[in-house]
This record gives sequence, structure tokens and C-alpha cells, in this order.
Amino acid sequence: MSSKANTEFSRWRSFFWPIHRWEIKKFVPLLILYALICFNYSLLKAAKDALVITAPGSGAAAIPFIKIWAILPMALLVTYLFTRLFNKYNQEKLFYIMIGSFLSFFVLFATVLYPLREVLHPHNMADHMQQILPEGFKGLISVFRNWSYTLFYVMSEL
Repeated sequence: MSSKANTEFSRWRSFFWPIHRWEIKKFVPLLILYALICFNYSLLKAAKDALVITAPGSGAAAIPFIKIWAILPMALLVTYLFTRLFNKYNQEKLFYIMIGSFLSFFVLFATVLYPLREVLHPHNMADHMQQILPEGFKGLISVFRNWSYTLFYVMSEL
């Protein structure tokens, strides 16, 4: 710390709360935003694993397939899209575009994809594929069988 900060604050305050009154307007909203991001991350981390592992016809064997065949390509795609949008829009607009995209997906998942999972998941086709393909494809078939859960897992990781 600079000597100016040390003279403005007491020794204890400079260690525990070295924030000026005029900085609180920016610090408190950022602190709340950070807390909410941590809270969302914790919830999504638990929910994504629970959805994929307990899904019918799935299990922990699906997670490596999701990480390689879904998360990696989507991370590259989102990075590419982010750089394209970064060159086109300012930071604030880009922030709202990215947050809006993720928020839209999670609202869509909660209102459409999850309630209609029995209709949308191709269990019959996946059962047929499981009979034809070798046992090593079980994880990949479960990724296909529960595609909406896979999409939720991917969006939670991004």
C-alpha cells in the first residue's frame, strides 16, 4: 500500500477495509455480483452432475464423452463468437449479450426442455443404437439419449 493510504486509514482498517466512502458505490455492487456468480456456479455444478449421472440410461460414463465431444467444441465456438462480438460491440453491450444468451437458455431449459424431457429424448432410437453398437459406445449413446441434459451440462460449464 502507498503511504497515503496508510495515513488515511488506521492500521486495522487499512488491513481489513481499505475502501474509501466514494468507492463503496462501486465496490458493494461488484461484491454482490461476485457473490451471486459464486452461488450460481455452486448450484449449477451440483445440478449438472446430478442430471447427467442420474438420467435414465446414463451414468458417470457419459461425463468424459460430454467433456471431449461437447464442451471442447462449444468452448471453441463460444470463444470465436465472443471475439467476433467483441470487435463489433462495446464491452457493456457485449456483457448484456452474453448474459442474456445464458439466461435465455436456462429459462428455456426450465420452462420447455426439462418439463418435456420424456417427449424430446429419443429413448427408443438410443435403445436400438445400444443393441447395434459395441459396449464402449454406451457413454456416447447416453449423451445422445439425454441430449437436453448434455446441453445443460455444457452451458453450465461455459
